[in-house]
Amino acid sequence: MLALSLVITAAVLPRLAAVRQLAGGTAVPLAAGVCALIALLAARLPLGFSWGPAGSERAAPEVARGFAVGAACAAALIWQGNDALLARLWRDDRAASLALLAGVAAWGGAVAATRHRALVRWYGAAAAAALLPVILLVVVLRPVVPASGFAAAFIFFLVADTTVALVTEAVVFGLWHAVQPGYGGDPLGTLLGTALGGFVAGCVYVLSRSLTAAALYHGLHNAPLKALGGAPIATGRAGLASGVALAGTAALAVALGWMVWRRGGRESAGLS
Repeated sequence: MLALSLVITAAVLPRLAAVRQLAGGTAVPLAAGVCALIALLAARLPLGFSWGPAGSERAAPEVARGFAVGAACAAALIWQGNDALLARLWRDDRAASLALLAGVAAWGGAVAATRHRALVRWYGAAAAAALLPVILLVVVLRPVVPASGFAAAFIFFLVADTTVALVTEAVVFGLWHAVQPGYGGDPLGTLLGTALGGFVAGCVYVLSRSLTAAALYHGLHNAPLKALGGAPIATGRAGLASGVALAGTAALAVALGWMVWRRGGRESAGLS
């Protein structure tokens, strides 16, 4: 029922003119989060939010750390002309703005309540998993992008997607994307690519037991692709770009899936 409600909201909400005008496209992932929350509460299941492995919780939250995270996110979002992107986000996608605020607050709370030193290796693994397909893409296509413009956009989308992803991750990730009108050009490719990406994010969460590690993977996966914009397509090799990205993500899905299967029912996860 949860999966069905997610797919229905993804298919219907973007096609409602009132939703697009009032809330913007991020109303869809926000609705997915609401559906998931309602399902958990209706089934009387624990929400199960996890910021880190067992034993990493702080005895008392360090509030200053949480505010520091918020300040760092704010600085990144307005750095080197990114304030224009932020203003456009507020104008065109109010739901994304709300999710951004909620995500920054969630990251701040997670850092304040958890000893993140225990997650350093998992953040490194998430970064490697996210950037491998993009690095392959850049090496193969060599898109021409101004370095300064790319850096600013990369930082903006890294903060935006990493924080928004923390409050909008959903089940049946591939189909949930494929039914949305914005992905109508290649529904099968969208289904396969995003399903693999969602599987990798799920593996990162299962192995690290941290929602923040999974959100970091998602943000680092999206940020360079959005910062590149249409550069890969401008080279006339969009098909090759899709194939390279899909192959890289598929390889990660196999590797991380094997790690999850190998761990089995053991309580602790390891990168070995």
